[in-house]
Amino acid sequence: MCRVMSAELPADASSAAAARALMATTARDWRLDPLLADCQVALSELVTNAICHAGTPMTVTFAVATGFLEVNVGDGSSLLPRIRAVRADLDADIATLLGGGAEPADIHDRDPRMHVGAAGAVLGGRGLLLIEAIVDTWGARSLDVGKVVWFRMRLPPGWHDHEPCTCTTSPPNLELGSGQRVRKAA
Repeated sequence: MCRVMSAELPADASSAAAARALMATTARDWRLDPLLADCQVALSELVTNAICHAGTPMTVTFAVATGFLEVNVGDGSSLLPRIRAVRADLDADIATLLGGGAEPADIHDRDPRMHVGAAGAVLGGRGLLLIEAIVDTWGARSLDVGKVVWFRMRLPPGWHDHEPCTCTTSPPNLELGSGQRVRKAA
């Protein structure tokens, strides 16, 4: 049985839920249930980033190789993700934001006035920190068109593939673990 699965998703808010459901089915089929909760959180963040920042259709790919489950989200934007600075004093940043006479209800979360201090947006922008905290390693690589952001989770202890691949076609070259590495596996 193959351990590579890929699906195309639209740049639509429903894609995060669709990706989580696809991950649940894949984890069950591949007997990777112990990884499911953390993978779904990290996958939701990557899909949401693709929707919000790329605004293009995306390809979600799951693969098992070399002791890891790797999850890739490819989109049409060439802008690589970056971790924002940790917000040192949220209260002070909110005070700065409101010091200009703005009422919180009057400011949309993507309004440039919501970007205060080195940490950027007051209400968002912490998804990559969350991913970094729960996966073994993650990174991004540029493509000819767009990019792929990926993460890896160690396979559960004792997991091994009982069913060899019977595909008549070769799986895509995922270049597992290549590209800009953001965090080394522990």
